[in-house]
Amino acid sequence: MPDTYAVEPRTVLGKKVAVLRREGTIPANIYGRGLESVAVQMPWAQARIMLNAHGRNTLIEVKLDSESAARPVVVRDIGRDPVSGAVEHIDFFQVDLTRTIQANVPIHLVDEAPAVHTYGGVLVQSLESILVEALPNAMPEAIEVSVAIFTELEQSLSVSDIVVPAGVTVLTAADVGIAQIARPRVEVEEEVVLEGEEGEEGAAAAEGEESSEE
Repeated sequence: MPDTYAVEPRTVLGKKVAVLRREGTIPANIYGRGLESVAVQMPWAQARIMLNAHGRNTLIEVKLDSESAARPVVVRDIGRDPVSGAVEHIDFFQVDLTRTIQANVPIHLVDEAPAVHTYGGVLVQSLESILVEALPNAMPEAIEVSVAIFTELEQSLSVSDIVVPAGVTVLTAADVGIAQIARPRVEVEEEVVLEGEEGEEGAAAAEGEESSEE
């Protein structure tokens, strides 16, 4: 069973919600397909516990005192202060447990890449999340991708290499890159220097030939 969190009906709307935040209350909304949006609120202490325990798009439940049954929802959006990063608003999307939803799910690189220790390679992650589709109770909080296969420099992983749980469909294009092992920065700089030296030697040789012809 998903975790359940209590919310209260909210009567304070618009710019006046700043008063709620100062009092330690987070304004929120519940919306969904064919549903009228419901303004709610919850204590910041509870909101913090909820957000720390669950990522976006993870199935949870919210319960209004005035309703007999809890609502199955996912956190669809979190409004934050642009300067402090403090949570200012939460959007809950009420789901139909029998219909699939789409969500951007974070990619977590796990394990160690041998090429990093053996050759000093640099692990570069180029994609932070992928778009997937699944039933609400099958939606993963994150997708783990092992980098243990990176045994040589310049190896790479793409979306097509991802293994997802049963019932999850990846919608991001298969050829999009996820991560790669780049050559050590020092090695790249040395190659650039060597190419520059060769160019200078070639230019000097050319100048010498011109001088001898004169």
